[in-house]
Amino acid sequence: MEKEEADESIGSVNTYLHNLQLNPNSDKAKSTHKSHAPTLQSFEFSSLVKRKWPPSLVSLCNGVVGRHLEDIIDDLAEIASTFPSDIKMALVTIARRRKLLNDDIIIALADSSWEILDISGSDVSDFGLCHVVKISKNLRAVDISRCSRLTPTGVSKLLQYSHSLQILRWGYTLFPRNHFLLFRLFEILRYCNCTCSIVFVNFKCS
Repeated sequence: MEKEEADESIGSVNTYLHNLQLNPNSDKAKSTHKSHAPTLQSFEFSSLVKRKWPPSLVSLCNGVVGRHLEDIIDDLAEIASTFPSDIKMALVTIARRRKLLNDDIIIALADSSWEILDISGSDVSDFGLCHVVKISKNLRAVDISRCSRLTPTGVSKLLQYSHSLQILRWGYTLFPRNHFLLFRLFEILRYCNCTCSIVFVNFKCS
């Protein structure tokens, strides 16, 4: 009798061990794991991911100045005289995106530590570009594409003063003087000893 009860106990234990899932990668283990309450670490991580940090004071100031840029153009040189170079560059970007970038703004914001300059699609002329390249002599990458007020004269000054220039992005839309511009372009490249890479954007001859 005792032997039969012992056999039944052993059999029930074997059945329990057989049904027990020891593999943590099994579907049952996954469902059991998911049903557990979240740990403190997972709660802290999820709260950090979902938390929306407030904008910095610098971002707020840039936004305010950018929204009212057209109202302070006359005094921009005085206002931005003590701005760091990255703030000046941010204002140039805001002005360019708002289609406000011209000679007055780029001259007021020009900084000697700039290494990248993007005035694409702006109203900057040869006068404004020449002023910038005389101040920012360490330019490595410049984008002057879609600047209809620039001529080969301004581009030649850019190549003359920017000895560290590595990339120049230059392009025009279709207009009658492109044959002359193309001729002047080859003159510039011939006599300026330019070693930078020039990327042409929508350069078409009429």
